[in-house]
Amino acid sequence: MWAKLKRQIWRWRGVLITVPSITGGLLILGLTGALQFMELVALDQMFRLRPFEPPDPRIVLVTVDESDIKQLRQWPMSDAVLSRLISLLKQQQPRVIGLDIFRDLPVEPGHQELVNVFKSTPNLIGIEKVIKTAQGEVIQPSPILKQRGQVSASDLLLDADGRIRRSLLYLRTQDNQSILTLGTKLAFAYLEGEGITRQPVNSNQNQFRLGRAVFTSLQPNDGGYIGVDNGGYQILSNFPRFRNGFRTISITDVLKGRMPRHFVRDRIVIIGLIAESVEDRFFTSYTTNSIAAPAGVQVHALLTSQLLSAAEYGRPLLHVWSEPLEWLWIILWSIIGSVIGWTSVSPQRTASGVIFFGIALLISAYVLFLAGWWLVIILPLLALVGSAITSNGYLMWENLKEYARTLEQKVEERTLRLKQEIVERKQAQETLSQQKQLLQTIVDNIPVMITLHDRQGRVEFVNRQLGQILGWSTTDLNNIDLIAESCFDKEQRQQVLDHMLAATGTWLDVKIRTKDDNFVNTSWANVQFCDRLFVGIGQDITERLDAALRERKLAEQSSILEERNRMAREIHDTLAQAFTGILLHVGAASELIGKNPDAVQVHMETVDELARTGLAEARRSVAALRPQLLEEGNLYNALNRLTSQMKSSTDIHLHCEVIGTAYPLSPNVENNLLRIGQEALTNAIKYAQAHEICIELVYEHKQCLLRVKDDGQGFEIDNISFRGFGLLGMSERTERIGGELIINTQPTQGTEVVVIVNRE
Repeated sequence: MWAKLKRQIWRWRGVLITVPSITGGLLILGLTGALQFMELVALDQMFRLRPFEPPDPRIVLVTVDESDIKQLRQWPMSDAVLSRLISLLKQQQPRVIGLDIFRDLPVEPGHQELVNVFKSTPNLIGIEKVIKTAQGEVIQPSPILKQRGQVSASDLLLDADGRIRRSLLYLRTQDNQSILTLGTKLAFAYLEGEGITRQPVNSNQNQFRLGRAVFTSLQPNDGGYIGVDNGGYQILSNFPRFRNGFRTISITDVLKGRMPRHFVRDRIVIIGLIAESVEDRFFTSYTTNSIAAPAGVQVHALLTSQLLSAAEYGRPLLHVWSEPLEWLWIILWSIIGSVIGWTSVSPQRTASGVIFFGIALLISAYVLFLAGWWLVIILPLLALVGSAITSNGYLMWENLKEYARTLEQKVEERTLRLKQEIVERKQAQETLSQQKQLLQTIVDNIPVMITLHDRQGRVEFVNRQLGQILGWSTTDLNNIDLIAESCFDKEQRQQVLDHMLAATGTWLDVKIRTKDDNFVNTSWANVQFCDRLFVGIGQDITERLDAALRERKLAEQSSILEERNRMAREIHDTLAQAFTGILLHVGAASELIGKNPDAVQVHMETVDELARTGLAEARRSVAALRPQLLEEGNLYNALNRLTSQMKSSTDIHLHCEVIGTAYPLSPNVENNLLRIGQEALTNAIKYAQAHEICIELVYEHKQCLLRVKDDGQGFEIDNISFRGFGLLGMSERTERIGGELIINTQPTQGTEVVVIVNRE
């Protein structure tokens, strides 16, 4: 269980690290008030996106604008005009009248008339300025209205940016008396006529019920506010949004009798100024410019409408969550952002996820706002974005570290491989150098002359044998062209050059002048090594120009027109092997004379058969150079018959076997394999001192193997010179058929001769 939990913690480590750090930092930043202005701006934007509501028919505004002041020809208006205005309004029996005009001092003429109107109008509500101005002043109410308890406060609350987002319901005067604000007092008076009164909910008076609404006083850190002054009884302003505002009539129209009948009956009438010159304009959340800013009388009317609609119709007030819930709200979006960043494979997907969930955050906050809940937007939005960026950055950093580790590991592995390759290359170079030296040694010790020349006849390489035969030193061989000029006359040089470039493989007899002006009879054959190089092979035939050589040469030219050396090789592989067998049998018969005549007779019969076979092979070699053993059967039968002949002349256990399914090879390949097997078998009998010799012919899918193994004394392969006619013959025959010769031997460990040829 603990191991599984540890795996899950490690899997989501980016989220578990990001959420506390980002959320904690943002909460600390939010508590400092640095983001308060942004939250208030976001709240204003949601107000402006709110749909329009139908106009409130319960409120009528009697306004004084610039044209009314011109008609009155004075400001403030006289008490006589004001008393006449109130009297005209009283005739239509409004529910309550709010006077949003200060009357702390008489304005003659008509002051006494106004006093009488005040005394006779119990539903008239006046105003006073309770909160001190910047100059430390307050404005007293009308003494008559103050005496009758018909006074309210005209004070409005402004945020730091000068906007009204909070509304005062009541506050304390200088003498510590509770006083309702104008909008609140008008709403309470109207609702009393509807039978709705204020009912306390708790003992500390911070909550009360008014009809269908429950009011809660604003706290210093509610919503987006941080440490706001919550003196008095404040609520969040949730003013309705009207398309054309309230029903309005000018004071001039009322005084001139142009007020429609029943226009203000049973309604709330608020008298106030909207003239620009009075500078009684305020910005609310709906306001976007100074022209559309409502006047103070309109702000009071908006508060009254908000209270009436909440009490009568249950229109939502603007509520906030408690601080713990707001913290959880921020943490939730931080978790979402962290998960997006931690699970996204690229910054593009992270940005797409942040945009999608950011829109979801804004929509959910707006829907809750319409339902009466003000949720902070900026902090969770920053938590979403910051967590996504941080977790994705951490993920990319982790991936980058992993990539760096992988890259470092690959670099180390590559470095090791390079070091190994360097070592292998050095070893290969050393091996190549050794092979070159070996090849040079072999080429220099081959008892033939070898040259390498280009298409123009320029000689690029000669072996040491040529220098020894012609008497030239190594220094002389560096200027081979001058040597060629001294060795041949002009006509002979052209003949040699034509023969070299023809590269037909035929032999050309050439008499060459040596350094000491003697002549050497040579024979040359030329083959093409590659596209531009040719190889010349020459033999010194001076000492071999005897009758036998001429006879063999004439026989070779008249039969298969192959190289002279092959005739000598075939004669060696036929007559010499037969003579070796005859000698073995003669020696065995000599030991048995007088002891076992029957055994002697058997040996003599074998000698007779070998002699006849040798004679037949000699005749056949002259005729076609193909072994008679192969003429009478396949390669396995020939090897098996050869083994049977050897058994009768030795006590060594000989056996021949075939592995795989036999298939025919070319006559040239079978001929050379038979001769190689014959040579290897003869060498094993003569020199190995073996107890058992095995000949295996292995037929594989793509290649054929001839293997001759013995358990004899073996030898040091490095100490055997390839000048030996038998081993050299096997090597040449293997090269002739494009095969591979392998000799595995060690002292006292026996010898294994393997020839591998391709099936094709």
